[in-house]
Amino acid sequence: MSSFSFDVDTSPMASTLEGVSRHVDAVTGAVTVMQTAVVQQEKKAAEQVCTNIDQGFYFLIRSQISQKLAKLRSDVDARLMALRQLSVALAGVRRQMEGDYQMIASRYSKLFDALDKSLRSRVFELDQVPADLASRQMPGILKRLRDNGAQYLISGRESLPTGQSAVSSKIKGNANKVINSIKRSLLDTVQLKQELQAVVLDRRVEARRAHYLPVLVMEADAPRPPGTILSIVPAGGQALQLAGSKEIEGKLRDTWAELPWARTSGRNRAHVAAAFENLLAGKHLDARVQIEISRLHRESEWQSPRGGEA
Repeated sequence: MSSFSFDVDTSPMASTLEGVSRHVDAVTGAVTVMQTAVVQQEKKAAEQVCTNIDQGFYFLIRSQISQKLAKLRSDVDARLMALRQLSVALAGVRRQMEGDYQMIASRYSKLFDALDKSLRSRVFELDQVPADLASRQMPGILKRLRDNGAQYLISGRESLPTGQSAVSSKIKGNANKVINSIKRSLLDTVQLKQELQAVVLDRRVEARRAHYLPVLVMEADAPRPPGTILSIVPAGGQALQLAGSKEIEGKLRDTWAELPWARTSGRNRAHVAAAFENLLAGKHLDARVQIEISRLHRESEWQSPRGGEA
C-alpha cells in the first residue's frame, strides 16, 4: 500500500486570520463606542424631553393662574367702582336728607314757638294776677332781697355776721365771674392771634388779585337710582378745606352746566399726559395693568371750560 506525505504551508491563512481578528476587534470597539454614544444621546434626549414637559407644565399653570388673577382683579375693580358710585350716591342722599331734616326741623320749631307763645298768652289770660306776680313782681322782690345787703350793716348784733358773710359772698362771686370773663376774653384773644399768624401772610397786598383753584368735575351715570352723579374734587384729591369751600362747591354745582366746555388738546393735553405717565411709572404696578391703564388714559377724552389749544 502506498503512503503519501504532504506538507501544507498555513502561514498565509494564519496571517489572514490574524488580520481578520484585528478587524473584528476594531469592529467590536466601534460597536461599543457607538452603543455608548447612543445610550448617552438617548439619555440626553430623555432629559431634554422631561425638561420641556416640566417647563410647558409650569408655563401652563402660570398662565392659568395669571388669567384667574386678572379676572379676579377686574371683578374687584368693578366692585370697587360700583361701591364708589354707591358711596357718592349715598352721600348725595345724606346731604338731601340733612337739608330736608333742617327744613322740617325749622318749620316745626317755628310752629312750636308759636304754640308756646299762644299757650303762654292763654295762661296769662286765665290766671293773670298770679302769673303777673310770678313773672314780674317775684324776680324784683328776690333781686331786692339779694342785692340790698347793705341793710345788714345796721341790723342787730346777731344778724350782722351773717349779713356781712352774705354780702362778702356776693361780692366774691361777682368778682370771680368778672375774672373768669376777663380770662376767657384774653384766651380767645391769644388763640385768635395764633390762628391769624398761622394763616395770614406777613406782607401787604397792594391790590386785589384773582387766584385760581384747579378743580376736577366728574359726571357719572348712577344705575340706582337712574340719573347722574356729579363729583367735585380739588387738586390733590382731598376735600376742599379752604374758607368758603361750601360756597365754591355750591357755585360750581349751579353753574358747571353753563360753562363753555370744549375738548382739551394741544400742550395742555400733552402736559397732563406726561404728568400722568410719570405718576403711573412711580406706582410700581403689574406690567399688564400699567399698559391697560395707559391705554385707557390715551383713549379717554376730557373737557375744560376754556378748551381749544393752549
